Amino acid sequence: MFTLTTKLGLFAAKEWKWIIGGVTIFFVGIIMMVVGLGSSTEEETGEFEVGELSADVLAYRSLIEAELKKYGMEEHTLVLLAILQQESGGGLSRDIFQASESLGLPPNSITDPLYSIQVGVKHFVGVFEKGKAKGVNIEGIVQSYNFGSAYIDFLSSKGGKHSEALAKEFSSLQMKRNPGQYTCGGDTNNFRYPYCYGDWSYTTKVFSYISTGGAIATGSQLGQKAYETLYNEVLKYEGFPYTWGGSTPATSFDCSGLTSWAFKNIGYSLPRTAQEQYEATKRISRDQMKPGDLIFFKTASYNAVTHVGIYVGNNKMFDANNGGIGFSELNNYWNPKIVGYGRVS
Repeated sequence: MFTLTTKLGLFAAKEWKWIIGGVTIFFVGIIMMVVGLGSSTEEETGEFEVGELSADVLAYRSLIEAELKKYGMEEHTLVLLAILQQESGGGLSRDIFQASESLGLPPNSITDPLYSIQVGVKHFVGVFEKGKAKGVNIEGIVQSYNFGSAYIDFLSSKGGKHSEALAKEFSSLQMKRNPGQYTCGGDTNNFRYPYCYGDWSYTTKVFSYISTGGAIATGSQLGQKAYETLYNEVLKYEGFPYTWGGSTPATSFDCSGLTSWAFKNIGYSLPRTAQEQYEATKRISRDQMKPGDLIFFKTASYNAVTHVGIYVGNNKMFDANNGGIGFSELNNYWNPKIVGYGRVS
């Protein structure tokens, strides 16, 4: 039988667990903000198009990445951050991933954000592995985080490619199979009868937080997994200073040092300089460019090619320039300097 003292001890233990978790997250956030201070470039930069993901959400990045690493899936950190933004509304809460229901518990039963990360990541890994096994695309996998794994089976029978039309169809079927079990959310959740099982626009909302920065751009000639691995690798160095001759994280990077390092991480060997990389890659036109292709520039007189960046979609590249390492718009400054486009093969 529990005594009053035992109950008070259990209560105190739970509260201390929450406090310790909160303090951990607070200091992670402070460290990330300090690291980010002073990082600027000549061009507009920003990992997610500034304002897309909230500071509260970004503070969890290292914790989410560490949890994903346990499953060998850290390349999907950006997707999980976007899911977190959608689930939390950009603010802090205890069940930040709204993961209680994946355990069969009532909403918000989880009261520890660190545990919510563990459960949310595990739920994502589960639908990801099932989705890949059944030939379902990443958009369908993300929608399954909201709908549950039954959507994987449904989508697999429809060809494996997610669309809002198919999400609406699935939602409607679930309503018909379980009449009276689900209620519509009304205007506040943008739900409309009969599509009131889950949120059929969930995938669209999730990707809206990260796609503008090219984070989950699709159609790379490298393959999606390789491109995401490359992309996540260069993101680690956003805000680092430009270092002439730099070719490793220990020294920071110059433009071609960054590209050669990035492609080395996915099994490609690029020469060391921008000129050599231009000569070693396949020429393509601007219309043929896909995320993961290289863009070459002439910014000085000593070589025909003196600068290189990685195309990430949406008229942006990721590069190391005199202002530092980050995203650059292909704008009136960069466009006149373009020499050509190259594909690594």
